[in-house]
Amino acid sequence: MRKNLTLSIAIILSLVSFSTAALATEVVVYGLEAMPLCGLVDGKPGGVTVDILQEATKHGAPDFVFKMDVPWIRAQKLVQEQAGELNGIIPFSRSAQRDASFKWVGELIQTQFRLYSFGRKAPVGSVEEAKDVSIGVVRGHAIIPLLEKQGITKLDLAPNAGVNAQKLQGKRIDTIADSDFIALYSWKMIGGNSSELQEGLAIGDPTRVYFAAGLHFPDDVAKSIADALEEMRSNGKMKEILDRWK
Repeated sequence: MRKNLTLSIAIILSLVSFSTAALATEVVVYGLEAMPLCGLVDGKPGGVTVDILQEATKHGAPDFVFKMDVPWIRAQKLVQEQAGELNGIIPFSRSAQRDASFKWVGELIQTQFRLYSFGRKAPVGSVEEAKDVSIGVVRGHAIIPLLEKQGITKLDLAPNAGVNAQKLQGKRIDTIADSDFIALYSWKMIGGNSSELQEGLAIGDPTRVYFAAGLHFPDDVAKSIADALEEMRSNGKMKEILDRWK
């Protein structure tokens, strides 16, 4: 009887251990509606960074569950606090202001922040000029402290890049500040021609976009993700995904 009881307990503990391990390798990913980097496509998570992480799962990374309906600033707080779940955030730009507050698990793409205009005689080409125009920016965007550091403070905040594009097209703002990927895609999605979008002042250096997590994110899980991304760079899968979204 005692032997059977011991065996039963061992089986239960084994199942609990397996269940815990299984849960530990499912990562919740909070995403910004910022296509083509990530967002909803036909009601499902999609975009460059989503495709990269889904492919990473096939290369040894954990499974990812994507949530695109959490406000951006709230998502950042959830990741920093961990909130009892294994989680991360995309597409997250690395900056000096954010560097010490997050774990930068793996680089996904590189983009350039820039000012874009529509219907002007010429695009906004200098910091001094940018100080005098209304600039649409996504609320919580990493470009905001870069603009403010240069004294560019007439910012019109929006929930996502699509709203900014509509405001620009309707002449409710003068300029938008965003990454090249997002600005061009958002303009295309509202029916604009990319040749109409005037490329202006570059803001900062090219930006490295990451899958980021809180400082308490497990090192072994982070390594499995980083290793998968590195393998994808080596075998051409990363380039294949990026080319598909250009």
